[in-house]
Amino acid sequence: MLTSQQINTLEKSIRGYSFPAIYFDFASHVERKAGNMSNLETIIHDMLTSQKQQQVKYGLANIIYWGNAKAGYKINRAYKFLNVTPAQVRDFQSIVANPKMLSLQAIKKIGMPQYSGISFISKVLMFMNPKKYCILDSRIADLANQSGTKAIYNLKINAQLPVTNHNCKIYCQWCKECKKISNQYYSGKYRVVDIERGFFNLIQKGRLSDAQMIYNAA
Repeated sequence: MLTSQQINTLEKSIRGYSFPAIYFDFASHVERKAGNMSNLETIIHDMLTSQKQQQVKYGLANIIYWGNAKAGYKINRAYKFLNVTPAQVRDFQSIVANPKMLSLQAIKKIGMPQYSGISFISKVLMFMNPKKYCILDSRIADLANQSGTKAIYNLKINAQLPVTNHNCKIYCQWCKECKKISNQYYSGKYRVVDIERGFFNLIQKGRLSDAQMIYNAA
């Protein structure tokens, strides 16, 4: 169980999440500021669910751009993604059209550039449905500091977070854990992604031990 102080610490971190809410306007070749993450979620979700292939392509490229927001190579990575084939975009649109097909494995199977590991594929799921899905990347993987039944303790990691049957089950468990934390300690007012962002923000600000203790106790 979390203490009242831990509940307050995580909530403060959720509210203080401040990863850059930026995207790239490929038509005008300029970076845009969405203002806040809620706006960015809407902008990228609309791109991903567009009937126009070009917009879908830009949406997927923008997830790469946003995910690398603090790296100098973000624009190069985003433009590199634009080599994705029309067939791959159509395959992604087919998945979007049938939410029951939406999964880490289904997106990986398409073989799109830079979408091979859980880190960026989970970002796609998050932008599709932030109430149900969140991100699992190397920062979140740092929550693991002991053995046990919690999701992050049992990740299998190599050079990246590979999309294996085992890790996909762990990802689903991680999303459920975030939902449970919201329901148990915040009466469900925070989405799955908000809880994950709270942990991410703590880790990013150098408070890994606090994040680990909260995760351990939740």
